[in-house]
Amino acid sequence: MLTRLHTDELKLLVTEPGVTVGPFPIKLKKSQVHLFYCREGQPIFQFSEQYQRPLPAGSYFTIYDQGRDLDLTLLCADCKLIYVAMPPEFIHEALIDDRKTLVKTGFNGFGVRDYSIHQISFNTDLVLDSLFEPNEPNLLKTAYYKGKLLELLSYSFDIEEAHLYEACPFLKEKENVERIKNARNILIDNLDSPPSLGELAKAIGMNEYNLKVGFKNVYGLPAFKYLQEHRLGLAKKLLGEGQLQVSEIADRVGYKSSSHFIEAFRKKYGNTPKKFMQANS
Repeated sequence: MLTRLHTDELKLLVTEPGVTVGPFPIKLKKSQVHLFYCREGQPIFQFSEQYQRPLPAGSYFTIYDQGRDLDLTLLCADCKLIYVAMPPEFIHEALIDDRKTLVKTGFNGFGVRDYSIHQISFNTDLVLDSLFEPNEPNLLKTAYYKGKLLELLSYSFDIEEAHLYEACPFLKEKENVERIKNARNILIDNLDSPPSLGELAKAIGMNEYNLKVGFKNVYGLPAFKYLQEHRLGLAKKLLGEGQLQVSEIADRVGYKSSSHFIEAFRKKYGNTPKKFMQANS
């Protein structure tokens, strides 16, 4: 694991893909909320010789226990995992102005303990990207990560997102959620020639309307808007690496025309790909 931020109040650890971590002992203090976000792989959380719990990719684990410190052993092979620890008061104070409903729940809403696993939302996923692939001046490192952690908390404890399934009842069925995830994967795997909405619906065994509504509820955007955001986010990452020409990146992320890619990137990020690459080289 790599430490990205470690103060008296906050801790942020990031794993490197392709590296095996573990057995890695972690002392989980009862005075803090512990959040583990898994992007890839399946880390194992071993609480004792008799009890362990896996964390599936695309989900995060919240651990909070007022009664005791916990000795956790983490086993993680080829995972992309972010661990955040902070006192509950920090989360409550950070979000109270923007999330008025948290006044009612706060961290008293956790009760004495909380060991829960949740799906990572689209917006949370974008923030995790910026933590895995940071692009901050060294002098601003601490401020950068604190800002990103606030974003992460804002999306992780979004009360409105908790009512997702009530807004879209058919998503209560696990099978339908898996179909939506499969639709997302099909789009990402076919950046250069994505299927139409009808073809995508047929591929996952769902009608177009449920796919359209379900995709937006799960990922926060319509399917092809999500695809565009993914393309541009990937392009931004590739530009920052500086290994490919603009035309090569446009082709890799699925744009048939470099001019269309340049215009879309400029609208999204306020700069042309070439200027962005020069500024970050």
